[in-house]
Amino acid sequence: MPSNEVNMKGPIQSVSRAAAILRCFFGVSELSLQEISQQVGLHKSTTSTLVATLKNEGFLEQDPQTSKYRLGMTAFLLGANASIDLSTIAQPFLQSLSGRFHETVNLAAPYGSDIIYLNKIDSAHSMRTCTQIGHCLPFYCTANGKSIFAYYPESALDAIFDQLSFQQFTEHTISDKDRLRKELAEARRNGYAFDSEELEAGLCCYAAPIFDYTNYPTAAISVSGPCFRMEGSLRSEIIPALQRSAQQITDLLVQSHYISSRNAG
Repeated sequence: MPSNEVNMKGPIQSVSRAAAILRCFFGVSELSLQEISQQVGLHKSTTSTLVATLKNEGFLEQDPQTSKYRLGMTAFLLGANASIDLSTIAQPFLQSLSGRFHETVNLAAPYGSDIIYLNKIDSAHSMRTCTQIGHCLPFYCTANGKSIFAYYPESALDAIFDQLSFQQFTEHTISDKDRLRKELAEARRNGYAFDSEELEAGLCCYAAPIFDYTNYPTAAISVSGPCFRMEGSLRSEIIPALQRSAQQITDLLVQSHYISSRNAG
């Protein structure tokens, strides 16, 4: 797991430090200069120079009222392009899982402290889960969200938890920060996450995380459906199939990055 703290020396030190600053915003809407400086482990004056450069290039924006920083339009446009590549790479795995289990399959990515659905294949069953591409949901009540955020650095999770407020979707929705931390720790140990009627009564979901070339959680792939169809022997088949698919997508994302890097060079 990459750290936001940077000690690299050499001609690309400033690039590495700028990347570390941008990584601070995974799962966090806004940060002050002091908070960024603390997370990356750099002197405030050095951080200020780097942040000013990122702001000038459109990677960061500054709120005129709070003086806090958030991701800028350039960062979002790059993220949109990356999401397209991710969706394309993941598509055959979504189709394979859908064909095997005949349940709804989703691809989701983090979006602030929420998740956003990038791609999906709906189940053909009349009783099924229905999601919309581009729709956002809180991370704490979805298997996709928990599988991604389980791998966030503690500093990023602390910042998210400081701003977190719970919405009760069902009687099973997590509404306690301690319980949520325990579930995230369990998801990290197991390599997958599960939600049981936490978003909608009667519906369950399993999800496995996808990582980028820096080994940072960038997305999740999931299978969801009515709980009565998702338990028992099917559960023991879905979980390893999801984990294999997530690992294969991760491998392809890493390969794609290094091929692109070589071509650019």
